[in-house]
Amino acid sequence: MKDVIYFWMDAAELAIFGGLLIYLVKGILPERFILKKKIHASFFMWLQFVALRQFLAYSQWAKKLIYGADMYIADSKQSILPFAVSFFVTLIAGMFFYKGSRMKLLSLVTAYYTLWELTRFLLYPAAVWSITALAKGYMQREFEKGNQDIALFEQGIAQLEMVWNFLHIVIIIAGFGFFIWKYKRYLLSGQNTYQAEEAAILFVPELLGLLFAVMLRSILFYYKKQVYSLIEQYPELNIMIPCVSLLCIASILLSVKMLGKLEEEQEKRQRAELHQRQAEELYSHVKDIENVNVKIRGMKHDMKHYIADINALLAKIESGDVQAKEEVRRYADSLHMSLESLDTKCKTNHPVTDVILGRYERLTEQKNIAFASDFVYPDHMGIDVFDISVILNNGLENALEACEKEAECAEMKIVSKQRGNMFLITIENSFTHTLQWEDGFPVSEKKGSGHGLGMKNIRDRAEQYYGRADIQVKEGRFYLTVMLQGSTKHSL
Repeated sequence: MKDVIYFWMDAAELAIFGGLLIYLVKGILPERFILKKKIHASFFMWLQFVALRQFLAYSQWAKKLIYGADMYIADSKQSILPFAVSFFVTLIAGMFFYKGSRMKLLSLVTAYYTLWELTRFLLYPAAVWSITALAKGYMQREFEKGNQDIALFEQGIAQLEMVWNFLHIVIIIAGFGFFIWKYKRYLLSGQNTYQAEEAAILFVPELLGLLFAVMLRSILFYYKKQVYSLIEQYPELNIMIPCVSLLCIASILLSVKMLGKLEEEQEKRQRAELHQRQAEELYSHVKDIENVNVKIRGMKHDMKHYIADINALLAKIESGDVQAKEEVRRYADSLHMSLESLDTKCKTNHPVTDVILGRYERLTEQKNIAFASDFVYPDHMGIDVFDISVILNNGLENALEACEKEAECAEMKIVSKQRGNMFLITIENSFTHTLQWEDGFPVSEKKGSGHGLGMKNIRDRAEQYYGRADIQVKEGRFYLTVMLQGSTKHSL
């Protein structure tokens, strides 16, 4: 009966720990598949974790392999092997069940196992002291009662042990769950924009904490006719082990928090730069309008001269001058072209997007790149023009840079469509090169800070409106499609 209870206690504990593993990875790394639209890849990740841990704990074959023929732990370092097997199998399973950066996966799995181990060692001295005190107290009480029934005494010890184990598991789960929650909260505070290099930075304190836990496992105790415990030989470790464990946990959480803060600051800087760019573009737009107004006033002032000229030519026609008819036609065409030059070419239903598309139309004309636009700003959909400007500026800038690399016949095009409350933006351009991909998006070939953020910014803006950004490369064309979900009541 005791073994059955412990089996299900372990199963319940591992089920919760497996759930915390899935919670940590969810939303950071995308799943590879969903079977029949119901069974997620995360379920199989959870299943392998629970099944493997239970197998290592209860399989006779595994216990003989790890602990020898006697199948009991005679040395704390023997516990390293099942821990290492679980760690590496989880890492390999994560590569199979999740897409995205391998460095991110390594960092997340390492953080999970490190926080798990450090939580146990944080409470280890208190756990040893509490079970020893409870056992001594129970023995003292039974001795004072004069109880000489060995079976009843052993039954009481077993019940005491069971209650202590249950409470110990609850405390471990509470502490570990809190640390995992904090880790993920800090990680996502930066909009989940960290790259593989930043994941590598987080990996360093995680690995140090993991090595500290493995070191403790290797020297904590051993058995030779009696148990030799490191803590009993050096009582000061009752304070040092929890303190160092807590410092390792703090360093991991602070590293993630600092990364999130840096990403928030970077986001603020990028937003400020975009606001500045937007202000400069609006200023340029105002200057363009002023120039047009000056030309209109000039044409208005000269209109009487134009009318007089046309009347003179008409008089020549009436007098039978054959060439005057052709001169009137040329004069009218010239006047029409002058009027056309006063009109803005890009009409998108908003002055900000007019400026953006007008600027790229001028740039493509200067660089001999064909440009076509069928974009209309989605008025009354609750989509902030600032977010639209982020998508347009980054998408068109990338398209322009790609077209500049093309040998000949480069072209780019932007189209928008509205379907119910969905707004679609498609930017396409000529593309005959190869791309490197990470997390489903191309990696910038340009070096230095600030490069490679365009696609990330587009994706982030799309996700704010419960949409997504997709990229396709086919038949010599690059397609960026951004889907936004709008609403007249939508607000950020």
